[in-house]
Amino acid sequence: MTDSENKSSRHVMAVVGAATAGSEIARILAERGALVIVFEQNPRPYGKIEDGLPRWHVKQRKDEYEEINQRLDHPNIEYVPMTRMGRELDFEDLRTAWGLSGIVLTHGAWKDRAFPVEGADQFIDRGLVYQNKLIYWFNHYLEKNYDGPRYDLTPGAIVVGGGLASIDVVKVLQIEMTLAALKARGIAGDMLALEREGIDPVLAASELKYNDLGIAPCKLYYRRRVLDMPLSDIPPDAPAKRAEALRQARAKILEKAQRKFLFEFQELRAPSGVIVENGVMVGVNFSRTEVADGQVRIVQEGVESARAPLTISSIGSIPEPIPGIPQKGETYTYVNQKIGLLMDGPTGVFAAGNVLTGKGNIKDSLDSGSEIGTLVAEAYLGLSGEELKIAESARKEAAASGEKIAGALSTRPKIAPENVARLLGHVRKRQLAVGYDGNYRAWIAKVTPPDLH
Repeated sequence: MTDSENKSSRHVMAVVGAATAGSEIARILAERGALVIVFEQNPRPYGKIEDGLPRWHVKQRKDEYEEINQRLDHPNIEYVPMTRMGRELDFEDLRTAWGLSGIVLTHGAWKDRAFPVEGADQFIDRGLVYQNKLIYWFNHYLEKNYDGPRYDLTPGAIVVGGGLASIDVVKVLQIEMTLAALKARGIAGDMLALEREGIDPVLAASELKYNDLGIAPCKLYYRRRVLDMPLSDIPPDAPAKRAEALRQARAKILEKAQRKFLFEFQELRAPSGVIVENGVMVGVNFSRTEVADGQVRIVQEGVESARAPLTISSIGSIPEPIPGIPQKGETYTYVNQKIGLLMDGPTGVFAAGNVLTGKGNIKDSLDSGSEIGTLVAEAYLGLSGEELKIAESARKEAAASGEKIAGALSTRPKIAPENVARLLGHVRKRQLAVGYDGNYRAWIAKVTPPDLH
């Protein structure tokens, strides 16, 4: 869009976060005539699809990238990359000084929930690693221009968690360790083959068995029972017999995953302390738990000491706290949660996607707010051979939010042309600072690593 086209009053919306939810809501608002300014913290707009979804989902990632591109490449959308809330963008300034019609927060839930042992965070990158950073590294470390954190994975690592994302983590560990062991034998392994076929069949092609590799498997610890693992949902109104069948299906999902990727599992264990030597975390002390009336209770303190040079915390992701946004516990508080309204006033503030749910796990991205069936979970984990359209349910959920926000926006006064021009001046200044010239497709080509084209 050129500045000269802004000759009439219109709504101007800011969308913070450009991935599945942000791009879908921006598209809906733009198609209704609003000028939409999309702020994205990274050069590319793909969010958890790029940085939180393991890179073996090759086709699904490429398909979703193009769908996001198509939504953002719209004449009524101004893309502003490399602009993060709380870093280059101040929330209170955006809300009170820019003069926007509204703000929609779709920046996801990227903050790892804290490892549940007091003082453990002092050992981050000294024996303790969080899931989001690990998967980001796994997805990008092969790129020639990668300059992020690097991790040395080790056999026998400890993983603490219990959802789909924690099984992603154990898959990364088992696949990477197998590839390293094959390389040491002069055999070029194939990550995609290991994920698709499983470890044993790939090794058998080289006349090997897993035990021949001499690498200890990683071990996943979960504080509840395997039947409680949030791998698939149980509808709250499910009859008792159906609910029990669905719980047993969760155990079958885990069993299939273990058979294919050869990791170990321990239920009913909660971290109660860390093992430290020479200033480095070298293991975790676990207590035995039980589940009674849906609640986890400690029944025996410090029953197991598990030692490993690497512990990965995979117990969920939550929205980043933002100064100025009311928050209770791990989630933002709402004036009207039905439409996702966080704050009312001249510039209404809405939330959508994982910011609204307060969750950042892959399961909620698969189908936010509705049942995740066994077939969906198995397809996602590569246990069924079925293809899965990763973000379709999340996009539909975002579309519903977008329609509600568009409806709320229709009652607000439009912004006069001179103020639209002033807003665009703010946008152009930031775009210029990051080297974005307004050509969305050219920008994406420029910031896509050569090895990913």
